[in-house]
Amino acid sequence: MNCSWSRSSLPILFWLVCAQVLAAPADGTAADTSIRGVLYVSYSGDPSYDVMYGNGVEVLLLRGEKSLEKEVENLKTTRLPQISAQKEVALKAYGALRRISDKERAKEKEMREAVKRETAKFNKLQADYEKDLVAIFQKYLVQKTKTDETGKFSFHQLSPGRHFLHARYEISGTANRFWWLHPVEAKENQEVEVTLNKSVTLSIY
Repeated sequence: MNCSWSRSSLPILFWLVCAQVLAAPADGTAADTSIRGVLYVSYSGDPSYDVMYGNGVEVLLLRGEKSLEKEVENLKTTRLPQISAQKEVALKAYGALRRISDKERAKEKEMREAVKRETAKFNKLQADYEKDLVAIFQKYLVQKTKTDETGKFSFHQLSPGRHFLHARYEISGTANRFWWLHPVEAKENQEVEVTLNKSVTLSIY
């Protein structure tokens, strides 16, 4: 098949070629709308020392819709009072066991069972709540990746606009768990840098 350009086609061709040249960076590589970040925790708040980088932590890139924030707040409003109330019940049962008198020793086994039962209820409420939070995040998923050994991660070929970054980091051997739902604006043909640290964590309780 023979293809040819007419004179009337030349201005259009010229415009397309110029647009591609202007969109490309100076080094000749294709322009990329991307996000690059690092995830770490520093107890002192000073990243120059005492830093624990999140190695192998899954990071989710989410659509930056207002409905995401609304769903999270609605879930917190619904579940947190239940969790708080059950925590008080469990603590009350535990406190009663610790203060048991000699006259109440016959009830010790029953009281221990009560502590175990109420604590299990509390743990389940927490687990269900966190599971439902994750389910919300999954609904808005765009991309996902994992951090390297220095806590670094990146997302490429993005649509410009508002996004959220979500990650969860648990320090091994401790009860310390950190959640993030961090807003970030992806800019056309630019790389945006983000830091996920303690100062931008999501308070889920």
